[in-house]
Order: sequence, then structure tokens, then C-alpha cells
Amino acid sequence: MRRLLALVLGVSAIAVSGCGAQEASLVKSAFSKDIGSANVTIALSMTSKAGDTALGLTGPYRSNGKGKLPSVDFNLNLASPTASPIEAELISTGDDAFVVYQGETYQVGKDKLAQLGMMGGTNPSATDIAKLMAKMQDWFPESDTQANATLNDEEVTRLTGKLDLSEALKDMKSLAQQPGASGFEGLNQLSGGDLAQIAKQVSDPRFTVDIAKSDGKLRRIAARMKVDDGSSEGTVSFSLQLKDVDKPVNITAPASGKPIEQLMQRLQQDFGGSQSDAAPSTIS
Repeated sequence: MRRLLALVLGVSAIAVSGCGAQEASLVKSAFSKDIGSANVTIALSMTSKAGDTALGLTGPYRSNGKGKLPSVDFNLNLASPTASPIEAELISTGDDAFVVYQGETYQVGKDKLAQLGMMGGTNPSATDIAKLMAKMQDWFPESDTQANATLNDEEVTRLTGKLDLSEALKDMKSLAQQPGASGFEGLNQLSGGDLAQIAKQVSDPRFTVDIAKSDGKLRRIAARMKVDDGSSEGTVSFSLQLKDVDKPVNITAPASGKPIEQLMQRLQQDFGGSQSDAAPSTIS
């Protein structure tokens, strides 16, 4: 589950800095614990005058061990005001992956996954996380802890607060420049002006982290912020929820599928608009 958590590490781990020693220790412990399986719900949305855009992923997850692609069976839904809705099913087995789209199954293939580096990848390590947490004292000037909260009928410790985004971006870029800080290298491409521009466009970023009292593991990360780039403005929300943590999940993969290249061609025809209308489709 650390790969999934790494996607939102820069958002969620910040909760540590504004808490007391006991709460900070609790959050650090939660992020150090692997989650063997869970039913996952991921939601990302943006609301603006142009309309609402929403991305959702839901389904079971099971870890296959360090350096291996996890097994998942996620239903994907994407809706936006400028394109037709997309619905698909994403399935992985640990060494292969499949996409089910409009009733057709497509297979990535074990060789392609290995070539793309998707079997392991470079993610923030425990050392990276420790370095990041050491820099967080000024990130979270406002925070609250609710010791007796409930999420999905489960008792949790809830941490909420507001992020000083400018300070966070500055420290994360500084960390990215240090040797051994794997997983943050992309921040090196951002200049000081870029960071200032990002911070200027984002306002009122607020975050929530829920940790189960039963096992001390993560149950939810939620974030909400206002974005204004000068030409448009809106609200961006993100949430990751984990239910039935470490309980058995059922994931069944297809035996085979059409080459994934055919799906890419189909999506190009459906959404790219560059294929000739006269060109025959290779998809049955």
C-alpha cells in the first residue's frame, strides 16, 4: 500500500507538524505500517464555473510484497463538462494488467509492464519520509486533534488543519536536491518562481487524516483547496478511504485480452479527433 500512499505523501504527512508529540508519533507510525489488503475509494474532483470534473476509483486492493505491482480490481469513472463520461475497469495481478472498456478486455502484458518499470518503480523511502517530517515544524500553523471520532462505524483519531503551502513547497524542493531523496526528484524542475506561482494560485488548503484506533493504520486522507490561476477559479477536493483493512478481498483477473495498443487506438478515435472518419476500426 505504500505505493498508493506515496501519491499523496506530500499532502497527508504534513499533519504531523502541527500536533503534539503523542499525535505526531501516531501519524508517523501509521505511515510506516503496510496495509495488506483493503477496499479502496479514491475521489478527485474540481468544481468551477465551467462545470464539475470528477475522477473516481473504487475496488479491492491486495499487496503482493515489496517491489511488486499490487493486485487490484478498480472501477474507474471520469466525468467532465467538455467530454463524454468514461467508465472502465482496471485489473492487475501482480505481474500483468488488464483494462475492460465498453465490454472489451485489453491486456497490457507482462513484458510491457517490465519494460515500463511498473513492477517496482522509485517511490519515497522511509528515509525520505523521515527527512520530510523533520522539516515540517512551520508547515502546519493551525491544527486540531479529535481523539474520539468515527469513520465508517470505526473508531479513529482524526487530525485536521490548514497548510502553509509556501513553506511546504520550499522545504520539499530543498529535500529533492539532497542525495538519496528518491521520489521527489521532479520538484527539481520547479524554479523558485514556479513555487511562488503555485502557492499564489492555491488558497485555504485544509486536510484531514484519520487513523484507526484498532490497529493504528491509515483509514482516510482528505484534502480541499481553492485554486485561481487568473483566468478561472474553483475548488479541488481529494480523498482516499480504506475500508475492511487487512481483511480478505476477491480479485479475479481475465485469462487474456486484446493487445493494449488496440485500446490506445480506440481511445484516440473516440476522444482524439485526429483519426480519419473513413479509416476502418480494428476493434470488433
